Amino acid sequence: MLEIYTDGACSGNPGPGGWGVLLRDGDQETELCGGEPATTNNRMELLAVIEALQSLTSPVTARVYTDSQYVQKGISEWIHNWKRKGWKTAGKEPVKNEDLWRRLDSLAADHMLEWHWVRGHNGHPENERVDGLARTGLERARRAGQSVGRPVGDPSKKINGSADRPPILDIQHATVYRGETCVFSDFSFALHAGEHVAIVGPNGAGKSTLLKLLLGEVHAMPKDETRVVLFGEERWSVWDVRKRIGIVSHDLQRDYLICAEGVNVILSGFYASNDTYEYQEFSQAQIAWAHELMQELGIAHLAGRRFGHLSTGEQRRFLLGRALVHDPSVLVLDEPTSGLDLKACFQYLDLLRALIAKGKTVLLVTHHLHEMPPEIDRVVFLKEGKIIADDRKAKLLTNDQVSHLFDTKITLAQANGWYQALMMYSPILHTSSILHRIIPLF
Repeated sequence: MLEIYTDGACSGNPGPGGWGVLLRDGDQETELCGGEPATTNNRMELLAVIEALQSLTSPVTARVYTDSQYVQKGISEWIHNWKRKGWKTAGKEPVKNEDLWRRLDSLAADHMLEWHWVRGHNGHPENERVDGLARTGLERARRAGQSVGRPVGDPSKKINGSADRPPILDIQHATVYRGETCVFSDFSFALHAGEHVAIVGPNGAGKSTLLKLLLGEVHAMPKDETRVVLFGEERWSVWDVRKRIGIVSHDLQRDYLICAEGVNVILSGFYASNDTYEYQEFSQAQIAWAHELMQELGIAHLAGRRFGHLSTGEQRRFLLGRALVHDPSVLVLDEPTSGLDLKACFQYLDLLRALIAKGKTVLLVTHHLHEMPPEIDRVVFLKEGKIIADDRKAKLLTNDQVSHLFDTKITLAQANGWYQALMMYSPILHTSSILHRIIPLF
C-alpha cells in the first residue's frame, strides 16, 4: 500500500510557510516541497496533502500520515457537517480555508485513503523528514518572494499507483486553419480526468479556435503525425462528444435564439440545438431533469421567460444548465463571467466550484485571472497559437510571467486561492500632465 507523509511549517503564522511530502511505494520514494511567501500553518498542512494527492496519476489505496489534527479530524470527521451546512461551522461561521478544504475533498474522492495522526517533533523518522522538507520549502518561498513548489531529486520518479490515466483529450501535432490563417502549427495539448485546467492568453491567442476544434466546427489538417483523440477514440461523433463534454461558449450565447423560453433552453441541450422544435421529443424524465437543473442553478422562477429578456448572468446560467443535461464528466467554459456584475460573477463561480466538488473535470478558457477558482491546479499560457508555458498554477502566476504573456506590466494580487491582475503602478503626475492639455481645470 502507498504511504504518504505530509507536514506544513510557517514562520510567524501568518508569515512565510512551506509544505513537505514523502510518497513511498515499496522501495520507491518521491519527495516534494514548496511554499508561500505569506500564509498560515494550517494552510500549509492542508496544501501538503493536496500536493501529494495531485502528484498521483491514477486512483490509489494509501495511508496518509500527518501531525496536524486539524487536517486529520477535518477530513475524517468535521468536513461532513461543513458540507451539509453549506461550508459553515456549527457556529454558522464560514469554514476557514474553505478553498483548500474543497480541493482536498475533491481530490480525496478519487482514492481509498486511511488518515493517521502522528505526534510531531517526537522522533518519528518520516515525520522528521517531511518537517525538513517543509522548512526547505519555506526558505525557498522566503527567498523568492513568491510561491514555489517542485519535486526534490529526480522528478521522473513519480509515484503512479498504477498505469497513467488515459487523457480525455489528446491533441498531438495539429495544424489548424481558420480560412487562410494558420492558427495552430504542430500544436499539442492533453487533458486528463480529474484535472482542472485554465488556458489563459490574450485576444488572438487561439483560444476560440481550440473550442471550435472540440466542437468539431474546425478540423486539423490530415497529416501522418497528427492525432486528435477524445475519450480514447480517434474517430468520434460530434454528437456523442457533446453528451460527454458540456461546453458553454460566447458564440453559443450570441447565436442562441432570443425567443426561446428558459425551460426550452435547458431541454435543447438534449439535441444540441438553439431552441426546441416540434419534431423533437422529450420524455417526462428529461423534462423533470431540466426543472431539477433550473432549481439547482437558481433559475426555476425564470422557466417561462424568453432568452432575449434575461440578463447576461441569467442567460449564462441557462446555458450552463443546457450543458449539464447529459451529466457530462467534463465542462469547458469560455470566459464564464465576462459581462457579469460582481454579484452575478460570484454566484456563477460558486456554481462552478460546486460542480468541481461533484467531480467534474473543468477546462476553463479565459484571459481573466479572477475567473480561475482555487481548485484550478494547472495553467496553460497560450500566445499566438503556441503553448508558451504549461505548469502548476503557483509556478506560472507570477508578475513576470503574466506580464510576458500579455505584453504589459502587471502585478498580481492573491487572496484565499484567488488571483487578480492589477496594472503596474505608474506615477499619476505623468497622466495628469496629459489630461491638463485636454481638459480645462476649473
